[in-house]
Amino acid sequence: MYYNKSVLFFLLVPGTSLLLYLSYSYMTLGQYKKEPQRYPLPKRQNTTAPKKDPVTEEPEIDQEVQEDPGLYHVAYPRKYKFIIDQPKICEEQKPFVVIIVPVPPWDLEARSGIRRTWGGEKLIGDKVVLVLFMIGLHNGNDQETLQEKLQNESQQYKDLLQSNFLDSYKNLTIKTMMMMEWLSRSCQQASFAVKVDADVLVNTNNLINMLVSLNPVPTNYMTGLVWYGNIVIRNPLNKFYLPYDVYPKDTYPPYPLGMCYIISLDLPQKFIQESKHIKAIFIEDAYLGLCLERMGIVPSHPPHIEQFVVNPPQYNRCYYSGLIAILTGNTNQMASYWTDIHSTSNPC
Repeated sequence: MYYNKSVLFFLLVPGTSLLLYLSYSYMTLGQYKKEPQRYPLPKRQNTTAPKKDPVTEEPEIDQEVQEDPGLYHVAYPRKYKFIIDQPKICEEQKPFVVIIVPVPPWDLEARSGIRRTWGGEKLIGDKVVLVLFMIGLHNGNDQETLQEKLQNESQQYKDLLQSNFLDSYKNLTIKTMMMMEWLSRSCQQASFAVKVDADVLVNTNNLINMLVSLNPVPTNYMTGLVWYGNIVIRNPLNKFYLPYDVYPKDTYPPYPLGMCYIISLDLPQKFIQESKHIKAIFIEDAYLGLCLERMGIVPSHPPHIEQFVVNPPQYNRCYYSGLIAILTGNTNQMASYWTDIHSTSNPC
């Protein structure tokens, strides 16, 4: 009897162990099936020939991506091209200052008004002044006809720069950055560059006097009517509205108002470099302020800030003649003011 119990014991122990093992294995398998995998499965091997990556100068923001940038950003950086260019003009003319005016391609009246007024002043003392117009593409029904006229206009005046982005108010940031690209590539010979809106009256004599006083030519220099602590607009009905998810801060960093600002020629390439890291918003002057902040550069007030006026008082010939840049109602008004200022019948 004792022998039989011993045999039975040795038979039960292995059997019990086997049952426990099978039960544990089944439970473990069930748990594996139910639990989500914490590690990715091995990637399927690609048997096709690898595609060559396109050469890009801005790897941080993909220039080849063509999706809609949305309401508050613009499609920059991208690989835009100049389809009307003046690549040798700075080398040939050796300007002290180059003034670039962003203007719609269809606005011949604005370009003509500037050419016959302050834009026609090519030499102030011994300083060469170069004035160019920055334009984009027109997408209207008369696109081909207008483009042919622009080609003829460029051949006549040699003062147009046209890039292949769609010209619109929202794309002013693209226009400004293409201006920076052109300056960096084609006009390192100049000491200063100025961006001026088409409806701004410029007294080039006063401008040159101010720039000559900056001796030696400064670096990392940007000036104009500088706004400090400008509040970000959160009203969706305002054309300058930006939501919090686009720009979360309550105020912008300092930046010169877009009507007229002056930069030293070391800055264009730096703006281009910073644009690889800062998603471009449609408010072009504020965007430059974001780039300046990342560079650690604070824009300067001009020597006489009262010479830059954005809210013009009633026209007064002697007062207006002492300014550098003043916003007017339109190009026709600007031209009439300039003509009166330069008349000799009633000197101040």
